[in-house]
Amino acid sequence: MNKGCCIVAVHATVHLQEAIERKREEMIRLSSSNHLQSKEVIDASTSLDSLINQYLYLQIKRKPATS
Repeated sequence: MNKGCCIVAVHATVHLQEAIERKREEMIRLSSSNHLQSKEVIDASTSLDSLINQYLYLQIKRKPATS
């Protein structure tokens, strides 16, 4: 992986971490005013899952292959 690619990956990782934290806070706020099975909470949860999956994918992709 070249240096430019690593910088982009690090920036994307930081951006995703911030987005995950914001979505997590939104989900907590929504769940305190809506029931846990409400559309709003489920949508926030689904979105949070997607962000976490993207973050994990980047983490796996950045790890060097070992043999």
